[in-house]
Amino acid sequence: MTGALRRKAPYLVPFFAALALLLPALAIAHERFVRHQLKQPLRDEFFRRYPGHFLGMHPSMLRLGVNATLVLAGFIFLWFVRKPIDEAIERLVAVAGARVQRIVHELTCFVTDRPVLNRVFHAIGEWVVVLFLRVPGLVLMYSAANNSLVMPSYPLDPKTEFFFKMAQAVLAVLILTQTLLPLCGALVVGTWIYLNRWGWMVAADALPILSVAVVYLTSPWESHKLTITGLSEFQIRWVRLTLGFGFFVLGWLKIYNHDLVAGVADQYPSVRGDLLVKLLAFGTDPAFSRECWVVSFGLAEVLSGFMLMTGTFSRVWGAIMAVVFTKLMLVDFGWNEIPHLFPIGALAAIAFSNRLKGELDPIVARAERAGFHGNRLRQVAIIGATAIGLAVVLIFPSLFALTFFDRTHLR
Repeated sequence: MTGALRRKAPYLVPFFAALALLLPALAIAHERFVRHQLKQPLRDEFFRRYPGHFLGMHPSMLRLGVNATLVLAGFIFLWFVRKPIDEAIERLVAVAGARVQRIVHELTCFVTDRPVLNRVFHAIGEWVVVLFLRVPGLVLMYSAANNSLVMPSYPLDPKTEFFFKMAQAVLAVLILTQTLLPLCGALVVGTWIYLNRWGWMVAADALPILSVAVVYLTSPWESHKLTITGLSEFQIRWVRLTLGFGFFVLGWLKIYNHDLVAGVADQYPSVRGDLLVKLLAFGTDPAFSRECWVVSFGLAEVLSGFMLMTGTFSRVWGAIMAVVFTKLMLVDFGWNEIPHLFPIGALAAIAFSNRLKGELDPIVARAERAGFHGNRLRQVAIIGATAIGLAVVLIFPSLFALTFFDRTHLR
């Protein structure tokens, strides 16, 4: 890049971002989800006001909320006491050999988001970052080859498809060669903003693509001269926050748009085998098993998103969700869901990062100080109020509010 262009580059970002918004206006597209035909309708009364019951909610809906609250509070509690548990485990394996101790130590470091000092882990982490930064280029190439805009869900108008296919191919080359990454980030953000043209639910569904845009925008302009194999603490934090918020929103959106989610499950029964979803549905009425599955599935995504946002067991959730999304793409839905590569890459980058920090760390430190000074009652109060308070506030207000919405227009 010449010196003049380097000086002007920051001012070109808004221009190209605006270009990303204006050019797709020539395309005609519609949302094309995976097969989601309902085999039998859901009972709407389950999701609406249920007079005569506590909070006006169906008893099984209320049970789902209680289960989700308990599970979330349990994870937050474990996060607060992870250090004493870790120390207890270390003492238990102290009698074992050095190799066993080292393996257990590395596993506990992985689970508790502490740095893992292992060469294999470090090498995988570098390759994962390379994958994370380049998979959007593969998605763009696939979309261009299939006459669609960014994602296969948005087919291009035949009159302008050549132009848009070439534009996506050029952007894909920039990404794959790691050239002008801040510009690539601006274009990704601009494209996401444009998706609001098809409705807020479409833009919400595409929130995970912003996780890689954050990294692009914070990368140097001379990125093509560098070998980027790691993310800074700032970058990995914003990847985690952006991705977690996306999943958090998508979880509530699944409960709101329940017919679509149930239709997908009817067409792809294998997606119903998630253990966390079954745990959240424990104790609900079997007569409403399909309705309960939809809500528990959405709540599982809400919990996952919140864990990522707050940095609570980030590696565990990142690894689990990366495996789940990979299965959905390769086994259940097929390559039309190739946009799943966006969250898969981001989740893998989180799972193999040694620069993780949690948003709850200041509260954890306050509880530890109280315990250190012998004020156990204060320590218990801090942990209990945080775990239970956050869980209740996170689940029940939104779940209660959704019972007032009429979704018949979504069919």
